[in-house]
Parts: sequence; C-alpha cells; structure tokens
Amino acid sequence: MMRAVRSLGGGLGAVLRAPILVAAVVAVTLAAAIPFGVVLGARLQDGLANQPPIALGSGEIDADWWAEFRAHAGGLAATFTPTVIGFAAPLDNLSAMLDGSRRPRALAGPVLLTGLIWAWLWGAILHRFNIGRSLSVREFFSAAFAHAPRFVLVSATAALVQLALYFTVHAALFGPIYDALASNTGSERTAFFVRVGLYLVFGSLLVLVSLAADYTRVGLVVTGPLAIRDAFATGVGFIRRHLWTVLALYLMTGMLFVGLLVLYGTGEIYGGSRVGGWRGVVIGQAYIVARLVIRLTFAASELLLFKSLRGQPS
Repeated sequence: MMRAVRSLGGGLGAVLRAPILVAAVVAVTLAAAIPFGVVLGARLQDGLANQPPIALGSGEIDADWWAEFRAHAGGLAATFTPTVIGFAAPLDNLSAMLDGSRRPRALAGPVLLTGLIWAWLWGAILHRFNIGRSLSVREFFSAAFAHAPRFVLVSATAALVQLALYFTVHAALFGPIYDALASNTGSERTAFFVRVGLYLVFGSLLVLVSLAADYTRVGLVVTGPLAIRDAFATGVGFIRRHLWTVLALYLMTGMLFVGLLVLYGTGEIYGGSRVGGWRGVVIGQAYIVARLVIRLTFAASELLLFKSLRGQPS
C-alpha cells in the first residue's frame, strides 16, 4: 500500500515538474479536435443562419431551434446533443461505457485519430518520466516515433479485447443473467443494486485489460525493445505478482478523478446560468487540463511503481 502511495506522490511530482510536457499534451489534444470542430462549427453556422439574433446576455438555449437542428442533422452534426454541454459530457461517456451503448458512426474517425495520437504520445511521455529529465524537441519526436508501432499494436489489441468483452460478457451479464436475477428480486431497489453489482463485475474486466496495456507500455520503455508477446507477458506477469498494489494505485488515482468530477459537477449545479458563456468555456477547458494532468500522473505513477517493485532505480 505504501509503495502505491509513494508512487502516486512521485508521479504527481514528476508531472508538476514537467509543465512543458503538460502544455504539449494539451496542445496536441486540442489540435486533434480542431478539424472536427471546424466541420461541426460550419454545420452550426448554417443552422443558425436563418435564426433571429440572440441577446448576448441570454442564458437560455433555444430548445426549439436545437430540436429542429437535430431532426435534420447527420454525420458529426448529429452528435451535437445536450449531452455535450459541461458536466453532462463525462456522465454520458460513463453511461455509454457501462451500458455498452452504441455511439454514432461519425465518432469513429475522431476516436481512431485520438487512439493513434495517444499511442504516439505515450512513447515520449513514458520516456520522459523514465529518464527523469526534460526532453529536447528532437528527443521527444524520436522517442514518440520509436515506440509508436508497438504502442499502436498494444492499444489496438486492448481495444479489440474490450470490444470482445462487450459482445460476450456484457451481453450475457446484462441480458439473461440480469433478467434472471432481477426477476427474483422483490423490488426495483434490489434490482438496481443487482445492476450496480454487474457494472462492477464488468468494469473490473475493463480495468484489468486497461492495466495490462498500461504495464505493457511501461515494460517496453523501462526494459527496452521486446517482442510484443514478451512485452504482454511482462505486463501481465507484473500485475499478477503485485495485483493488490497495482489496484491500490489505480483506485487512488481513480479517487482523484472522481474528486475532479465532483468539483466540476458541483460548480455547474450551484453556479447555474452564471457558469454559462465564456465562464462555461473556461471551466470546461480547465476540466480537460486537470483530467490530462491526472492521466499523466497515473502513467508516471505506474512507471515508478514498476521500477520500484522490480528493484530498479527511479
């Protein structure tokens, strides 16, 4: 447990000492969203062209216009729903992940691009945390491209395994198994807790796949070039030998993210219309930056834990 605590503290310190890396990750993340934002923005401009001017001080959304826009929208424009606003976005993503809801096909492009970009970024990010010093621009790109092929394969394998879990385990848990358990309960409250329990079971499987991918990447950076099969064996073997410490680190980092969500949601709920407009944009971007900092902290913590438990100097 204490190793997990020390790794988390060391990981957070490593991220705070790398502001340029954080800024670079934020910039790349935003840059990747720009092309899709431009396409969606053009569709919205067309939809707003025939609307009467909106008062700058207005805090209300024209629900009639939005319903009309959604009725005729296609492609990326169809993803412009109320769930994209503020705190509703992470809640919608969490709900879709747990329920296995199908996402619009138009999101396939952005999701694939995001996966490729992060597979490329992880090489430079983990190399930076492994050597414990700043990288030059040349070193950053060299590390990113050197690890990219293997990291793309790791990410693709993890994604395929998780997809297979949705088609098999998720379908069974929330199909015949849930129906059988719910039919024997005496109230909707009990049925709700049964569903929550199944969420935990399925979520645990997703977490294990994600952790296997994480420690495979860490192993590739720390131990040097390995055959991808050996890299997976290293990552999975590490998790198996140190399962409770690995899970403790995951849960502590997860608590940081839950705390961020609570802070984000509380600000919106109690802020009301005062967090709309430019304030809402600032808060939303601050949430994205904080979420990326937590993600980087988890990566740095995993790497430190890996090296610590293998007796390697940090």
